[in-house]
Amino acid sequence: MKFVVAVLLIFVSLQLHAQSQTARAAEDLKYLSEKFANDYLFLLYNPNHFKYIPKLQYTIKKIEEDLRIIAKNTHNEDIRSILDYLSYTKDELQDLLDDDVDRENAEKVLDNSDALVEGVDSILKSLHESLFKEELQYQIMQLSKLYMAIHLKIDPAENTKKLYETLHVIDRMIQNINKNLYVTWHTYKTLFNPVPLYFVPHIVTIAVEDLEESINRL
Repeated sequence: MKFVVAVLLIFVSLQLHAQSQTARAAEDLKYLSEKFANDYLFLLYNPNHFKYIPKLQYTIKKIEEDLRIIAKNTHNEDIRSILDYLSYTKDELQDLLDDDVDRENAEKVLDNSDALVEGVDSILKSLHESLFKEELQYQIMQLSKLYMAIHLKIDPAENTKKLYETLHVIDRMIQNINKNLYVTWHTYKTLFNPVPLYFVPHIVTIAVEDLEESINRL
């Protein structure tokens, strides 16, 4: 009897570990989808800046790693079906990166980024998981992506609406969490305020990096 209980405990422990690994990889994939779109928009804004192509290529590799981790740690057929879709979407991002950097492809990148997020949200919903720090970092990166899209005049009305929504989500998440993070967020929040929305992309990059570091210290 003790042996059976021990085996069951090991099995449950392995299952919980696999679910945790899947959830973390899914949250990371969600963040990376926004980072890819954000960096692509920076590349569109400044095509001669050498650093963005390597960053985008690295993000694709990290997305591939997360997809492999999820595939390794799940036997759920619904999740595996979503993974096939996500893998196809990742390949489309790679094809767009190999193509010319232009407004039309930027719009496709944004569509594929949204598709990745939608698929990952379905995975996280099926796992009944949500990781606070990772989700908050995703929201911050999404904010930067929307900021760039608005200034590059890519569907500005819809993206302004989404930006407002993201600001409200971050406000709710940060409220009463940590005083230092709260102060840091409200120091930078006005940069993203749609009215007025000044275009200072490099300052926004610094703000995003500082916010991410503050989140990591939680």
